[in-house]
Amino acid sequence: MDPSRRASRTVALTILAIAASAACVFLGVWQGQRAQDIIDAERAALSAPIPVRQAMSADDYPADSVGRPVTAQGSFANSEQLLVAQREWQGSDGEWVLAPFVVDGQTLVVLRGWVDSPASAALVLPVDAVTLTGILQPFEDFYSEQPRRDDGQLVAISRPAIEAAWGATVLPLVLVQTGQQPESQPAPQLVLPTVQTSNVPFPLQNAAYTLQWFVFAAFVWVMWWMWTRRDARSDADATEADSLDS
Repeated sequence: MDPSRRASRTVALTILAIAASAACVFLGVWQGQRAQDIIDAERAALSAPIPVRQAMSADDYPADSVGRPVTAQGSFANSEQLLVAQREWQGSDGEWVLAPFVVDGQTLVVLRGWVDSPASAALVLPVDAVTLTGILQPFEDFYSEQPRRDDGQLVAISRPAIEAAWGATVLPLVLVQTGQQPESQPAPQLVLPTVQTSNVPFPLQNAAYTLQWFVFAAFVWVMWWMWTRRDARSDADATEADSLDS
């Protein structure tokens, strides 16, 4: 092949490779951003509080209800509040306070917060209807043999022990209170939930498309190298043949 013609072809192939690989990279970045947008949108949806009865039924709950922000409208029942022993807050010993909250005829266990003693004035419950906000977390049923001490305090947030104490079936998740309207004063010190807000599954399909486009971009340059190498080899073979003929 004439050297000038081969040079022109190489330039054309290089321009084509640049354009094709740039397009692949652009599409890969677009797919990656789309994957991130999906994650952000689903996380925003999961972080928006929903009514607690939408997050679980009387017997079951979806996996993503754990850590879900919820609201609950109702009133506290007159049943005994339960204290969970040996819980700290900012390095101080105390107890967690569990109270029964009635929502649509169902009893919800509410972790109201922390108090420094069983005689705390913050244990007084509001008598009127209130709206609670909070995060859902599982029960602590790892002390099933002796969940309640001799003094009546709980060792853990045990569903069987709570139902036995209150004589009522409770919903299958605990609401860790983060707010109340109207507010009560004094009130237990709010505590952090033991679970994080639910995450969302990674969009594997979009991630695969992202990787695919980047592979295509690399493949373009592999093909460019093979084409240019073939042209160079053809020229070398032609030059060798001419030298033999002469």
